[in-house]
Amino acid sequence: MGDLVFNGIKVEELDLTNKIEGAVSLDISQRASFNVKYTRDDKKCAATLTIDMMDKNQPMDFNFKISAVAFFDCDQLSDKKEIHKKAYDEIFPHVRSMVITFFVNSGLPPIAIPKVKMDDANIKVSGEDNSEDDKIYS
Repeated sequence: MGDLVFNGIKVEELDLTNKIEGAVSLDISQRASFNVKYTRDDKKCAATLTIDMMDKNQPMDFNFKISAVAFFDCDQLSDKKEIHKKAYDEIFPHVRSMVITFFVNSGLPPIAIPKVKMDDANIKVSGEDNSEDDKIYS
């Protein structure tokens, strides 16, 4: 199988719009995307998790987006679908914690994002492209 070694995480985008006044009940919809890109030699990868949330009734008045990238060393012999699952399992708790902390520090109740079940059926691995050796690709 091979190891996936976590090397750190960075937030690329963090945005909150909250124009709603008073204590109201929100009907929040959520979208998530997750992508893993590899260096040409398959020894390193970057996993990006993006979460979008908005109120279904007032999406312009309440919306939130976070996009975070985690960096890993990975075994070049590993199955990319397994790397995808392991990378998601590693990045998700960090992003969930950041979202909860951000909401609470913004004066809002904590909103916990649900974890998506990663299985082979919902993981697509694309082929190589002609990027440079030190570039990341999917």
